[in-house]
Amino acid sequence: MAIRQIGAIGSASMPPRTALARAAPQESSLPYLRPYDVFDYLPTAADHVSVPRNANVDTFQITAGDILQTRSGRNLGPCTIADNELAKFALSDDMIRIKVDDKNERLLLLAYLKTSLGQALIRRGRSGSVIDHLTVPDVEAVPVPVFPKEVVHTVSGLVGKAIECRERGRSLLNELLRRLMDQYPHSESQRWTWWSMQARDLGERLDSGHHHPVVAHGRRQLHASNGVALGAMAKAILPIRYKRYYVEEGHGRPIVSGRQLLQPEPINLRYVSDRSFRNPEDYEIHAGCTVFGAVGRAEGRQAWPALVTSDRDGWLASNDVMRLVPRRGVRPGAVWLAVATPQVQAQIKALSFGSVVDHMNPWDVEQVIVPDIEDPLAKKAESAWEDFARSTELIGQAVARLEQSLEEFTR
Repeated sequence: MAIRQIGAIGSASMPPRTALARAAPQESSLPYLRPYDVFDYLPTAADHVSVPRNANVDTFQITAGDILQTRSGRNLGPCTIADNELAKFALSDDMIRIKVDDKNERLLLLAYLKTSLGQALIRRGRSGSVIDHLTVPDVEAVPVPVFPKEVVHTVSGLVGKAIECRERGRSLLNELLRRLMDQYPHSESQRWTWWSMQARDLGERLDSGHHHPVVAHGRRQLHASNGVALGAMAKAILPIRYKRYYVEEGHGRPIVSGRQLLQPEPINLRYVSDRSFRNPEDYEIHAGCTVFGAVGRAEGRQAWPALVTSDRDGWLASNDVMRLVPRRGVRPGAVWLAVATPQVQAQIKALSFGSVVDHMNPWDVEQVIVPDIEDPLAKKAESAWEDFARSTELIGQAVARLEQSLEEFTR
């Protein structure tokens, strides 16, 4: 096959390595993503960086249409493409930006970098004694086969539709969350430096985070708006620990962690044998359930929910994943939206306990107060998640078509 390098198709670049100053309250700022946040269904700002106090801050802002390639870390290799929703964020130098002017070539390159050959070629240039790294010249030197025109047309069409579906899903969910925030204004922006409490009100929890005024305010706010206990909408389930027997793909079922639940294309997806469990069905997740990481860092992505779609029906999830099974008559989208509301997120995170790793109990989760979600909003949320599932399916078809083309050439 004829070969070109990425540097001949487009160009690669990265911002200068520098420490970004965080934004102060009321200061002009940009929402900031950590590198692997770009792979989430719904990227959420990990912080805000100052605009006036960071030189050339515009070079860190994501540009729609750029291919974002990881350049460091244990799972070096995954890539994605920036849509208009991602373009609202700033991103560190840990992602290399690949610009390709021709749309069809850009979409084809994205799919190619996701093939087994593309991933192998990306990783061959890595270096580092402790943490793997890539440089811009490493990426630009990656060879890309010149595929037949019919393959380019098919693959670019599939990837283009996938990007549209994913952007539509993100835009719709962000709109729904904004509507809920307008309906239930959140006080998280208030800077609490201290507060007082009576000892008799502490109960069994002495940790301050459990009694934070934002948590109490959210509960009162939802109570006043006819909020209900989460247990009235869904049953919370958290399985017990198990002994893991990991196997290669094709010899077991995919199993996701709390972090991977948030990714349409799970990074470093593992497979596990059913002999790991006494009752494998206890660890299955099914379409319509809301799931979130119940073990991890409360200040991180712990408690942030995902709605299980049909493409993941029957997958396995670890014992670190909380399952919320909707009660009869409750729409799945209503459960997801309720849990994603800021007041509910604050309550769930406040349930965390543990000296090293944060944990929570399902019976505590069921006591959280959630808003009453109307059916029209719930239906829209479900539609957005269906767009996510369709997007992942289309990307898979595009990658499979390229794999087939490469295999045909080697016969």
